[in-house]
Amino acid sequence: MTFANVLFATMAIAARLASRSAHWSTIAGSRALIGALVALSVALVRGAPIVARSRGLSWARSLLGTVSMLTTFYALGSAELALGDASTLFATSPLFIAILSPWILKEPTERSVWAILIVAFVGVAMVAGPHLSFGSLPAASSLTAALFSALAMMFLRKMRSGKGGVGADGAEAIALHFGLVAFSVFFCFNLRYFRNPSPVDWFFVVGAGLAGGIAQLAMTRAYALVEAARLGAISYVGTVLSLAGAFLLLDERPSLVQLLGAALVIGAGTVLAWTSARSHPTSPASLRAT
Repeated sequence: MTFANVLFATMAIAARLASRSAHWSTIAGSRALIGALVALSVALVRGAPIVARSRGLSWARSLLGTVSMLTTFYALGSAELALGDASTLFATSPLFIAILSPWILKEPTERSVWAILIVAFVGVAMVAGPHLSFGSLPAASSLTAALFSALAMMFLRKMRSGKGGVGADGAEAIALHFGLVAFSVFFCFNLRYFRNPSPVDWFFVVGAGLAGGIAQLAMTRAYALVEAARLGAISYVGTVLSLAGAFLLLDERPSLVQLLGAALVIGAGTVLAWTSARSHPTSPASLRAT
């Protein structure tokens, strides 16, 4: 999950750089298509199935994920919202997961997880809060992305844990279905909004797609092993990495408060990983599901 979030942060930075000349729907469509190709390639190499067993859950996860991807890339492509600010709003997704998991997944959220989530979110607010503006469509889009991402991840957890009643679905099959559904939607957008990016920005378009596609597989595997609330909290690591990338490549300068917030985020993520490993060791059955 940590590896996935490193790549998702890379995707976010590449998408912001590509948006200098590329329309956000082109970046999102590339991400969906390349993600589908990555999933298909890995499935062929591993001899893994490419069709999901739980069709209903697969469509629900793909449609929810497509809405999240649409609103995510709209926010990333908007110059109105700094990347650090967008990352803060995306990072509210674990809170939605922790709140909704008891009802959707029947996985009670332990008090210790709540405490870690609160500390992590305080850190996230310190990271990007000083420059955050909620009075804009990109900001509202970021919050919408966080909500739909949380819903998609919980359906993903159902599929990977075999809670759909038909056995656990493979990571490649889930990612392939999602990529194809999302690409179909963004292909329609590009029929109207496509504009040819510059050669340099094409590099970032493809880079965003490749990073996102590999991250999708890593994240999908992770959700078979640990409760959704615990994995969602680890995504705060990606927020810190996005902040670092924005500082180095986009000239977004963090304040001392933001740096202190980053320390809280990293500390909370480390504690979460440690407690998760102690409380829920991976079982042989879980390993077979990967």
